[in-house]
Amino acid sequence: MPSFSTPNVGVATFCVFLSAWCIQLNKYGCALIDTQVRGYILENRVTHARLLPAEASHAFTYPTIAFLMSLNALENHKLDVWKGWLFGYGGRWGRLTGVRANPYLADPAKGNGGSKSIREKLVELLIERGYIGRNIEPLLDDAWMLTMPNYLGFEGINPLTVYFCYKVAVTALWLVVLEVHNTFGETHVYILEVGQNEDPEGSRPRGYDYQWTLNREFHVSPFNDRSGFYTISVKRPSHPPMLSHRHNDIPRPAVRIHLHTSSITDNLAIPGPLKLTALLQPTASYPLTAPNLLLTLSRTPFTLFLSLPRILAQAWTLHYRKSLDVFIRPEPFPPPKKVEFSAWSGLRWGGGVKWQDESPLERFARLRVQQFFQRRVEEIGLKVSLVSADPAIPDLTLAPRVSHQGEPASHLVITYLAPRFFTILFTTPSPQHALLLGSDTERVFSVSSREFFITAFSPPLSGSPSTSRSSLQHLRAQRIPPSISLPIPASHPLDPLISSRVENVKTKLALRALFLLGRIEHWIFSVVHARVVEGDEPWEAWTRAEKVLGRPSGANEIDERTSRGEWGSR
Repeated sequence: MPSFSTPNVGVATFCVFLSAWCIQLNKYGCALIDTQVRGYILENRVTHARLLPAEASHAFTYPTIAFLMSLNALENHKLDVWKGWLFGYGGRWGRLTGVRANPYLADPAKGNGGSKSIREKLVELLIERGYIGRNIEPLLDDAWMLTMPNYLGFEGINPLTVYFCYKVAVTALWLVVLEVHNTFGETHVYILEVGQNEDPEGSRPRGYDYQWTLNREFHVSPFNDRSGFYTISVKRPSHPPMLSHRHNDIPRPAVRIHLHTSSITDNLAIPGPLKLTALLQPTASYPLTAPNLLLTLSRTPFTLFLSLPRILAQAWTLHYRKSLDVFIRPEPFPPPKKVEFSAWSGLRWGGGVKWQDESPLERFARLRVQQFFQRRVEEIGLKVSLVSADPAIPDLTLAPRVSHQGEPASHLVITYLAPRFFTILFTTPSPQHALLLGSDTERVFSVSSREFFITAFSPPLSGSPSTSRSSLQHLRAQRIPPSISLPIPASHPLDPLISSRVENVKTKLALRALFLLGRIEHWIFSVVHARVVEGDEPWEAWTRAEKVLGRPSGANEIDERTSRGEWGSR
């Protein structure tokens, strides 16, 4: 049995011995409870239950360990235990447990050689969402941060981090910030303000202080699409982190999330039947001291390693035993600060804060696109802006140095949800194909003017036009169904000149690699007998494009859905 395995016994024995020795030593943060405790160890019980569809109903419960910490005390190293050896803030290695800033929230300094603290990123987020004025003193005094620490340098999946935020000179809870992580490396934030848009008091379950109902905006489980509503119930901590606590007043915050399907009433989506429940509930809470930490780890020495294995085990059960098909991950919704995506800014809560990093092939395609536009804006006098939904990527605007015919340059704005936009441009044989696949069908990007977009990627370009189709264009055309009869030019604007052999080899290798990865993905799904929701298969993108092209006024219907904020979901 696992509970009596040699590793379990060895780690537990070591932790118990070290804990007893630490109690005797009584220093380096090992003092017993006092009234200035700013950090706690929470032993939690996590419960998930799926109710719909009824034939796939399923439930499970497992224990977790989390830390509840004053954000100010954490970042001032006042919570470090044994000078950071047992618990510390900052680095990842050389300690038993710890927390560092990089995995949390967004980092505007990403790629620029710097990193902000968790508090700085939280304040910046609240400023961007309109909860704090940019030109006034920050209102945030302190916050309880509820999260799972890293363990021996290992940072596992941390599905939910909660920030209970308090204003300066106010002891009442102000905001609840839910930072949700999925297994794809993406992060989404829901901001819930006490006293604003709360559900009626009588609808709250017993034992909870607040409740909100809001639109679901983030892809977490591959067995749910992104539609529906969350009803989130919160039990607040017993006291703010700035105040001393009474000995019998140990904080035990809890979060309950109900996922409801969408029902349509009078053309409006409202919460429908309950589909799934999730509960995070503490069973014990101890001050963050060396004895308590070591004793907790001695009881459950491998719990902090088990998040991902547990997720994979439940996914296997739902897919192969409960016969639930997989929804392919959609691109995240952008934050409200991206004005070009203002269709999604109607609700104050929500918005993506962290995207997947671009792959080497996506970076190759992006550099090709940017280099092309640097030349092209001068040739045709067109101003071009590339606007990413990812808040960590600054907008890029390229304009001609000299206006053509003495008039202001026309402006093409391309807004895109993910770096996949660049590989779509790179792998499709014409701008018309790119619009059909990437904008009208998959909705990865949108353009302010289809005419300007086609003009930018159409002849005349620098160099002499060719009448015979290049080998690279032949490679691109092989993927296009015969029924899609859009014109394919002889050359592609992102391809190098024929005389540049090295660059041509690079281009051909990049194209073949992208096409091969698509086939490998399809092969892997086939080998493991994984089933994808019909119409959502990545390898059927051109089949979906055929249907869009053949649909009367199909592109206009897609654009109308985009204006309602549905862009980015299939």
